[in-house]
Amino acid sequence: MSAFTNAFGALQKVGKSLMLPVSVLPVAGLLLGIGAANLPWLPDILSQVMAASGGAIFGNLALIFAIGVALGFTENDGVSALAATVGYAVLLATMGVVANSMGVETKSIMGLQSIETGVFGGILIGGVAAAVFNRFYRIQLPAYLGFFAGKRAVPIITAFAAIFLGIILVFIWPPIGGVINAFSHWAAEQSPALAFSIYGVVERSLIPFGLHHVWNVPFFFEAGSCTNLAGEARTGVLTCYLEADQASRAAATNHFGQLAGGYMFKMYGLPAAAIAIWHCAKPENKAKVGGIMVSAALTSFLTGITEPIEFSFLFVAPVLYALHAILAGTAFFVTNSLGMVHGTSFSHGFIDFIVLSGNSQNFLLFPVIGAIYAVVYYSVFRFVITKFDLKTPGREDESDALLASASDGDEDEMARDLVVAFGGAGNIVSLDACITRLRIGVNDPAKVDQPKLKAMGAAGVVQVGNGMQAIFGTQSENLKTAMDIFLKKGGGTEPVAPVTATPEATTDTAPAEVTADVEAAVSVCVATFGGVENIKKVTRCATSRIRLLLHEPVEVDPDTIELPLSQATMKVQDNLYHILVGEYAEAYEAAINKLREE
Repeated sequence: MSAFTNAFGALQKVGKSLMLPVSVLPVAGLLLGIGAANLPWLPDILSQVMAASGGAIFGNLALIFAIGVALGFTENDGVSALAATVGYAVLLATMGVVANSMGVETKSIMGLQSIETGVFGGILIGGVAAAVFNRFYRIQLPAYLGFFAGKRAVPIITAFAAIFLGIILVFIWPPIGGVINAFSHWAAEQSPALAFSIYGVVERSLIPFGLHHVWNVPFFFEAGSCTNLAGEARTGVLTCYLEADQASRAAATNHFGQLAGGYMFKMYGLPAAAIAIWHCAKPENKAKVGGIMVSAALTSFLTGITEPIEFSFLFVAPVLYALHAILAGTAFFVTNSLGMVHGTSFSHGFIDFIVLSGNSQNFLLFPVIGAIYAVVYYSVFRFVITKFDLKTPGREDESDALLASASDGDEDEMARDLVVAFGGAGNIVSLDACITRLRIGVNDPAKVDQPKLKAMGAAGVVQVGNGMQAIFGTQSENLKTAMDIFLKKGGGTEPVAPVTATPEATTDTAPAEVTADVEAAVSVCVATFGGVENIKKVTRCATSRIRLLLHEPVEVDPDTIELPLSQATMKVQDNLYHILVGEYAEAYEAAINKLREE
């Protein structure tokens, strides 16, 4: 495996591990936003409690990041979280003592005098705790020290490692901190329009690889500094927009609203692009594409989660994605140039927009500029799609794969099919998820059935080395949990044949023997699904199931239907079913195709 692939895989793990601490920001933002709004119907004491609670989360972000990184690299083992907490406390204490002896300036952090390393210090000690855990969680000790063997040794070893890290940081952090401060001043004060335009283009460009969380950290939590109402220092435009006192806010360039540009393309631009994709679909596909695109547009508008839209055109029309990344960068330039001030705690959706509007400025400009971006996105997407005949959803020759939606069936069935699609239990090395995607490490990527994953509802599948990402939207975490439970129960042992470039049956192979039993079973199956004229395509998946695509949906209950020779039936979408027939799959497929040819 190349050094690039190894580095990329490590960065993906870092990005994934950062999702846990980032996931607490919405509740912190909600508490601060409501608490600081001084709503007349909310008692003052409750407003103060909410504001203080949100501030407490932002005040301990470094510790939260330390725990999140440790958990992300250790398969969510709680011992690593304890080790990270111990390590962070020891790190702070060590840096404080050594810094004082050297005359280096310190400040109070969690009640300890130490050097301010921000979230980067938390990320570092979280990585150390994870490395110690992965190396020593099964350590053997002499019998008289047996109590401290195994996982109990991890926090102890981490504490000693934190001492060494703290000593090193006292020497190397001042120049590093100087560089970070210079970047912070440039991005937040000197050239915010340019800095955050670059941020916007790069952030969107990293979305397909899941690395945008790594890129977000310096802009969210280091660019800009302020003092909160309690007189405590804070860093980062995301934090300062929510917490800064009036003096800090008045003195800051654009009043910590440098992230306002995200609202332009998440609430307005991309939803308009989704409508353009819908309008450009073939007439016979517009109904299906419309349902999917309108749902994705609404998700983007309300929550700021954009992957369902972006991955609908990323792989089939990458030129559109490049244009989208550039437009996203211009959104930050425009909002910073016009003095539009707003913040975010999650992802620039309508919910963030309303809840965090208390500190916004030029508020009425947002829908005006947003409407302009909607027109620009719609016009650009529609022109490019039609001009270059791009195969966006609904325009391809066979649209069933991209028009699929996740199964509404039983979770166990969905989990089983996902495990099979990833090559079976024996092919799965690691299992994780972020907000919108399953992140699966596999032994052999060739065994992963990407067309099957798309048929099951994945908006796209990304492969780098032995790492696979399947974009299932906001249900990804639940799907990961279902797969985890299924695997722990011993499921997913069905062998899976290597996947070829296309799942369709070829005509130059020897036909399977179609017995009278198979013919009778197929007759019942075909009749159940509306007759042979209603079958659009039949495909054998893996080695044991039939994928049946229909022209028109039929009223069939997969839980009660009993088909001869069939072990189970799963509804993937209204006109797509999977039928588990085991060893009869090849003959079943041949018999149905024979009827279609007649």
